[in-house]
Amino acid sequence: MDNHRAAWWCWLRHLVHGEPIDLFHIDRHTDTLTSNLPCWKQSLPAQMLGVSLQDYLGYRTRLNGFDTVTIRWDNYLSLFLEYEKANLGSVYFATHQDGDAPNLLSGSWRDVATWELPGNFDFYLSQGDNWIVNVDLDYFFCQMDDGSCQRFLAEDYVRNLCLAIKKNLENGRIKVLTICLTPDDDGFSGGWASAETLCAEVCQHLGIQDFQLPS
Repeated sequence: MDNHRAAWWCWLRHLVHGEPIDLFHIDRHTDTLTSNLPCWKQSLPAQMLGVSLQDYLGYRTRLNGFDTVTIRWDNYLSLFLEYEKANLGSVYFATHQDGDAPNLLSGSWRDVATWELPGNFDFYLSQGDNWIVNVDLDYFFCQMDDGSCQRFLAEDYVRNLCLAIKKNLENGRIKVLTICLTPDDDGFSGGWASAETLCAEVCQHLGIQDFQLPS
């Protein structure tokens, strides 16, 4: 997807009501904005399983006199955590610590440093059996002095992480994988060209053949 707004809907298609869920979020941002969480939740149904994509994208909230979409790229994950808090097992966040802290009890989730992610990812996943793995490619980029975003993690880093993801997709430990490009011009992934190049690289390591975005 070209931003993370629809990720929760993708996960809903793979979840079973009351089933334990493990989450691994790999993203420059935490995506757990909570500033208006009660209002956002009030505009959503009590049960999100089974909602259509059109309804999911169409839910709206009125805040401070403005009508806005309810589920956004910066709050879909805080909403997911709010809805599924009773079912959460292992929860890992690998981010640049940009954004609100996850709306979870202290000690109930683990913050993973960039340097420890590839070599330990397989071990972390052994701590659960029903994983959602959520990747935003902007994780592999950083902001430079001139304001541009450039990739700063090497091909070996990406390959080793993706091969661990592939292994756990094949053995069924990962239930659903979502990948976000964040490719806006001069954005967090350096624009469309760099985002598509990295996405193609990731897909190759995952064994996804002939990756191509629709024209």
